[in-house]
Amino acid sequence: MLTIRGSLTIIYEPPFYKGIFEEETQCSYRVAQFNFGTSVPKTRLVYLYLLAHYSELTFYEQKQKTKLCLKHANPKRLQRLARKNVGADFRGTKAQQALQKQHQSCKRSGKKQRNLVKKNKKQFQYEQRKNKRLQKHKGH
Repeated sequence: MLTIRGSLTIIYEPPFYKGIFEEETQCSYRVAQFNFGTSVPKTRLVYLYLLAHYSELTFYEQKQKTKLCLKHANPKRLQRLARKNVGADFRGTKAQQALQKQHQSCKRSGKKQRNLVKKNKKQFQYEQRKNKRLQKHKGH
């Protein structure tokens, strides 16, 4: 049986309200981010947005290292674990880390693409110079 758990977190990063949608299954973790604008999004608008634009969300997928566990846990223990994890070198939430990885990979692929275009342009210019030189020395 496939279990899917999804959550939507709305955060305020001045000047915009951002929604971070997380999907978690036994084998993968997916996260997408979208902007709601500068005003506080109402629950009804958030719901309508998800219904209308869910297919347009671009998810960044990451393989799960641990199994998805939906067991009930003691709330005090969860608080203790959360405090321990937040206190120890906090680098953002799981969703923020996944979005950061997506951003870095997009930057790398863009850089590769720009370098390839630049290399092709140089090669084309070299070929043009070479042909021009050969045309000059043909002796009409």
